[in-house]
Amino acid sequence: MGRPERAVDPAAGPVAEFAARLRDLRQSAGGPSYRTMARAAHYSAATLARAADGSALPTLDVALAYVEACGGDSAAWREQWRHVSTARRGAAGRVTSPMVTPRLKGPVGLPTPRQLPAGTQHFSGREEELERISSQLSTHRDEDSAAVTTVCGGGGMGKTSLVLEWARRHTASFPDGQLYVNLRGFDPGGPPLDPATALQGFLQALGMSQEAIPPDPDAQAALYRSLVAGRRMLVVLDDAADTRQVLPLLPGSGLIPVLVTSRRRLDGLATTHGARRIRLDALPSADARTLLSHRIGPQRVAAEPAAAEEILDRCGGLPLALTIAAARWSARDGFPLADLAAELRDESARLDALEVEGSMVGLRAALECSYRALSEPTAALFALLGSVPYPEISAEAAAALAGQPPQTAGALLRELDDAHLVTQPAPGRYRMHDLVRLYAAERGQVPQGPSAEAARARLAEFYLQSLFRAERQLYPQRAAIAVPDPAADVDPLSFAGTPEALSWLDTEYANLLTLRQEAVARGCHEVVWKMAWALMTYRIRRGRMRDDLASWRDALAAAPHLTGQPEAVYMVHCGYGGACVRVGRHAEGLDHLVRAKVLAEAAGDVFSLAEAHFHLAVAWHYADDGCRSMAHALQALALFRTIGDPVWIGLSLNAAARSAIGLGALEEARAHAQAAYVLARTHGQTDAEAESSVNLGYIAQQTGDPASALEHFEHAVRIHRKRRNVYFEADVLEQLGYAHVHLGQTTAARQAWQLAAESYRGQWRLAEAERVDHLLSDEGRWRSGALPASPTLSGILCFSVVPT
Repeated sequence: MGRPERAVDPAAGPVAEFAARLRDLRQSAGGPSYRTMARAAHYSAATLARAADGSALPTLDVALAYVEACGGDSAAWREQWRHVSTARRGAAGRVTSPMVTPRLKGPVGLPTPRQLPAGTQHFSGREEELERISSQLSTHRDEDSAAVTTVCGGGGMGKTSLVLEWARRHTASFPDGQLYVNLRGFDPGGPPLDPATALQGFLQALGMSQEAIPPDPDAQAALYRSLVAGRRMLVVLDDAADTRQVLPLLPGSGLIPVLVTSRRRLDGLATTHGARRIRLDALPSADARTLLSHRIGPQRVAAEPAAAEEILDRCGGLPLALTIAAARWSARDGFPLADLAAELRDESARLDALEVEGSMVGLRAALECSYRALSEPTAALFALLGSVPYPEISAEAAAALAGQPPQTAGALLRELDDAHLVTQPAPGRYRMHDLVRLYAAERGQVPQGPSAEAARARLAEFYLQSLFRAERQLYPQRAAIAVPDPAADVDPLSFAGTPEALSWLDTEYANLLTLRQEAVARGCHEVVWKMAWALMTYRIRRGRMRDDLASWRDALAAAPHLTGQPEAVYMVHCGYGGACVRVGRHAEGLDHLVRAKVLAEAAGDVFSLAEAHFHLAVAWHYADDGCRSMAHALQALALFRTIGDPVWIGLSLNAAARSAIGLGALEEARAHAQAAYVLARTHGQTDAEAESSVNLGYIAQQTGDPASALEHFEHAVRIHRKRRNVYFEADVLEQLGYAHVHLGQTTAARQAWQLAAESYRGQWRLAEAERVDHLLSDEGRWRSGALPASPTLSGILCFSVVPT
């Protein structure tokens, strides 16, 4: 049941009385919901509800749609509407909605032009956009300026179909005629139409002979405005090239609505005439499915659902692509949909499959018109964007690709955005529709400007150098690897701190994965292992352990090619071993960490040997062998003390604390953890400080001091949250819940566990999420005092597992 409608007083005036009668009609029809009526009326439920709320007289076509949905007499209600409309005009002197325009005194005996072309036979979807057109036009209040709505979008988005559908639904609101002209702004058959020619066509449609039309263009425009003044008309200006083409064709009165379609935004029209804009993007999946069903029949879609879904996916919600695909299938009577899906599956032939033989309405032709209108530098960037495999790109990355300063590249991207060849899903980021990308890739095969290979190299260099700089922000204490200086024509990003670096990595992660895959495919072994190293800290913070393992596996495959680089091979074995440990593949991880230790011993590298002992301590801890873990931890600690590295001494103390906890030597563990905590605070090692707090909290909990445990865990949570270490934060939240339970704080425990479970699921750590969900479902037991046992720290990853 919907909310009750606001009461309408029929005595408040003719409009309110008309609304009350509409409601009575609905009740006499059995009180159907507006949602039910909308299906029959082809208007939204909101539009029908407004028609009967008494706030304004609905347009005639909306009123009749309401009546027909309730089974009323259309002819009788048409007369009622005209009576109310006349009475309203007489009372108010004017009607504020341009969709119901009063007939003022105007020229006598003028013809009634009906220039709208036939609309789309099977129009579907776009109900929100249709409603927005009605809303924008109906709220125009200025009689002295044109009521203009521009519908903009890329080629094939269905702009003309949308406008003609709206005009068809509202024809009754414009009894004095509808003017239409195709301005051919992006016509593959020729140049844009001269606005003077369009204006003369309008004048002739309004009854003016050629001899009566003045020769001066300004006089023609003035005559046009005079002829349409006071008339209930609609003007449709289709496929405008720019604002200049539109201006002479605008009426002088705001009571005549004007609909303009264009592949450009027409910002000038918004500036000079307050035009409101509706941007069309790809159809939502449900609307695209409905369009395909209308075109080929719902029975065929139901008979081959997998093929239909693939066709929808390959067409990407582009109405023109779907329409052409459906037409091609219809021309092959009896052929299965799977054949068409197979044609569209091949990227190299997909645009060919969306051509119409002997016609200029194919998708490639539609995109060609937009491409031809670009400036030469912008066309070059468009082609380059099609030559790289990144689904979305930033302005800075585009600058590297184009070999241009960021300001210049930004201007080129704005031109592409204005032409709707790219969209901006977020400020400063640009995305191409998949079919537009295929067309751009075709253009990229045509030689123009710098070679695509050099451009791709610049972009790869930009991503790599920016990645290395981001990694330094995330873990500056980690020993850096050797990275060459950026090329002279590449300007990588710099980051103000950890949050900014993390934000960039979150945004660019998909592109960085693509770059790594390209490096693997091309055999760029140096890039492969260095990307694994540079992305590791980020991945651990974000809980992307499987991605990390895959990356190090590729690095391991590249290791035999790293001739003369024993330190790099050592790091690869350390990295792969640690990645295995983090996903529970302890035996494999230990094998590679032992190999790393052997390499360090052979090289006589004391620091690397100490690192190897440290990583083995951590690995044996997670393999539940406390004795071996402690032996390696103490060896690492001794070596790092010899070297005098306070950061690594602190990390080794934490490893020793974990080992002692595993052996049940809690007081020894406390001494190690407290010493590690002091070192971390002294040297600003916040991650190590958080880990020491977790160790101290666990020890406190195991020794009967839940209040201290709570304090330590909360301190660790604050650090991880501030540093956006979501992986570790989830682990500590789970421990925090146990501390709350032991203190009798069951509500706080539930809150902590709910946050932990949500975070685990967000990281696809489903086993951990299930463990916490079980705790939450067993709340009755622990509320009654049956306290659950907290997991051991061997099941919780520590930051010290990160190899360097």
